[in-house]
Amino acid sequence: MYLVDTDYLINLTRGDSGAVKLARKIDYEKIYVAISVVTVHEYFVGVYLSYWSDEDKLKEMLERAERELARFDIIPYTDKIAKKSAEIAAYLYKRGEPIGFADTIIAATAITNNLKLVTRNIKHFSKIPELEIVTY
Repeated sequence: MYLVDTDYLINLTRGDSGAVKLARKIDYEKIYVAISVVTVHEYFVGVYLSYWSDEDKLKEMLERAERELARFDIIPYTDKIAKKSAEIAAYLYKRGEPIGFADTIIAATAITNNLKLVTRNIKHFSKIPELEIVTY
């Protein structure tokens, strides 16, 4: 069971061979896949930034993004995830290795829901001992 991060989704939509290969494996093996509501936010920010100056293209790409994201269960940001995220942030801060707010929430979402995180962002996520990481 997987939680996929924003980088994976971007790589998948761009046709990255590693991301596509993993997607095929997920489909073939019928593996449960979810995303964090934070990933939804990051994905839409990317769409807005990329197409802001072209209203028609922006509308088209927002609709496409909604279709792409609808394939996944979207896990909301809950108080349980907030508590775990705070624990992760404090742990990393005390070690002098803080990572971004969004990444701590994504990691906490995976841990709280007993999901493996699909990412290439090993630099940040490998700092979190409890987190199981799948890369592609």
